[in-house]
Amino acid sequence: MSRATSAGTGKPYGLERVCRVLGFTRSTIYAAQVRESSNVVPLVAQRRGPKPRMPDADLLEAIRADLTASPFAGEGHRKLCVRLSCATSASRAPACCV
Repeated sequence: MSRATSAGTGKPYGLERVCRVLGFTRSTIYAAQVRESSNVVPLVAQRRGPKPRMPDADLLEAIRADLTASPFAGEGHRKLCVRLSCATSASRAPACCV
């Protein structure tokens, strides 16, 4: 509509005037134009932060196996975390595991 010409003046209306009359901001129009253009690559949602050592499903299996193998009931999460970090560390064992 901003490219349509006025019947009285013969000049195009312009984006600013059209947006003011319709109640849109120009940034909304520009953002829609960018989304419609084919050269924009959509972002893929990825997990933030450092990559885990093992997938979540494998970690859950390791936690359940460790809890069932433990002779103690109601063990704390810190002991479990230390045992799993000792068992899953690939490069260097933490100081607690030595």
